Amino acid sequence: MIRSLLIASTLLASIAVSPLQSNYFDCSVVYDEFDQLMMSNFLIEPDRYVSTLNNTITRDGHLQHQLGLFKLRGGRQNAGIGIFRTNQNLSGKMLFIWQDNAWEERTPLVIDELISFGRVIDGYAPVRHKSIYLTPGFGVDLDNAEVVETEDESADLLYEFEGGKYSIRAIEPAEIFFPTESMCQKFSAGDSATQ
Repeated sequence: MIRSLLIASTLLASIAVSPLQSNYFDCSVVYDEFDQLMMSNFLIEPDRYVSTLNNTITRDGHLQHQLGLFKLRGGRQNAGIGIFRTNQNLSGKMLFIWQDNAWEERTPLVIDELISFGRVIDGYAPVRHKSIYLTPGFGVDLDNAEVVETEDESADLLYEFEGGKYSIRAIEPAEIFFPTESMCQKFSAGDSATQ
């Protein structure tokens, strides 16, 4: 009887303490926010977790709201991040970089990494693509990671140069969310937060 009471009291004590520890978020264990944190529910509803710009971002908007914001591993610090749903209902994420290139009249955009999931909730069938190079006036079919003409019905996003501004724009029914907060800044190592 005493043994049963001791086991029950230990179990109750561990249940009472464990929620406090399970809600603690420590970004010091994260190498790369894009790879390790932007998964599952975040890809389904990114604006539930952080503030976002929806469906369009200009180069100036990237410089103001994304540049240097995220915890990314070496060589990726200048990248922007987009979370997308395609016109074929795939979900995924992309890292992109606006490049200054003396040989180009207009600034090229490189989607440095694009990852889509056949089933985003459990990460089923991830497909990775690297280095999709765009000049203004072209689009991308994110389902196949192919550069397409702007009139092509398979295009999920367009890279444009209008009114002196470069922009990335989603084409409905596709959606793109551009995070303007870092998960690591929102839930820093010293904070206790629920997810």
